[in-house]
Amino acid sequence: MNKSILITSIGAKIPLIKAIARAKDDFDSTMKIIGADSNPNVFSRITVDDFCQIPPLEELSLEILLKYIQKYKIRYIIPTRDAELPFFSLHKKALADKGIVVFVADIEVVEFCYDKLRFYEIAKSTWAIETTLNIHELQVDSFVVKERFGSGAKNMGSDIGKAQAIEHAKKLQEPIFQPFIKGQEYSIDCYVDKNVVCRGVIVRSRDLVVNGESKITTIVHDENLAQKASDFVTYHKIQGHSVLQVLQNEKGSFLIECNARFGGASTLSDYAGLKSFLWFLQESNKEDLQVNITNKIIKQIRQDKDIYIES
Repeated sequence: MNKSILITSIGAKIPLIKAIARAKDDFDSTMKIIGADSNPNVFSRITVDDFCQIPPLEELSLEILLKYIQKYKIRYIIPTRDAELPFFSLHKKALADKGIVVFVADIEVVEFCYDKLRFYEIAKSTWAIETTLNIHELQVDSFVVKERFGSGAKNMGSDIGKAQAIEHAKKLQEPIFQPFIKGQEYSIDCYVDKNVVCRGVIVRSRDLVVNGESKITTIVHDENLAQKASDFVTYHKIQGHSVLQVLQNEKGSFLIECNARFGGASTLSDYAGLKSFLWFLQESNKEDLQVNITNKIIKQIRQDKDIYIES
């Protein structure tokens, strides 16, 4: 019987691996966690039960993936990187036909979230921030320029003038432009079940951001933001875990993007009771979800930690 969970692109994602391990222990402690990465030297490999080096995404095929699935007795797959979501979503049904469950939204949803220009064009009637390929269409003094596809924080230019934004765009593969808006940044973790019901929402303020990722984040009880996020992810059928990036100021709230995966600091929401990995396992086995989200205000401080291994 297939009894392993495959986590892809494990890199340095030790907190994420630990969150999955806790979910695994709560669901079925006999399962193993298999970590995968194209780099054989990732140090997070010491935190998984077994490690497999897989080809880079551009060389990976369904046939190659199935060989690893068979070798390691994989039953569940949890992709962790934006760029690989389309691959796993595209093959989600073929894998399901073989009894393998992938923690990823449907391909239409993944493509909607992955392409920031398409995301705006579809969601602009609600609260999505204006996005364009042509900087001259924006009548503002300060700009944000970022990659059109994938994680927006990578190589992003923020709060820069028009001339500087045009120069910065030359460093990017497919740049898009947005107006820079001052305000409080929030990440909103959501979980939508297979019946397209939002089972949990946690709003987090982004108190200290380094390279686009929250190093200090705090739970905020904002019912209006939580409801807007819930309405958005259910309307667009963003099933599973998603993270909305939002700016809020005196003029309102502005949706920047939505990542259809578990985020780096989403471990705070997991700690607070939004148990996305456990719920994924429960849903995959047609079990009722156990939802118990705290009403406490919790701050998370993410830091490097020394690990000691004695022999």
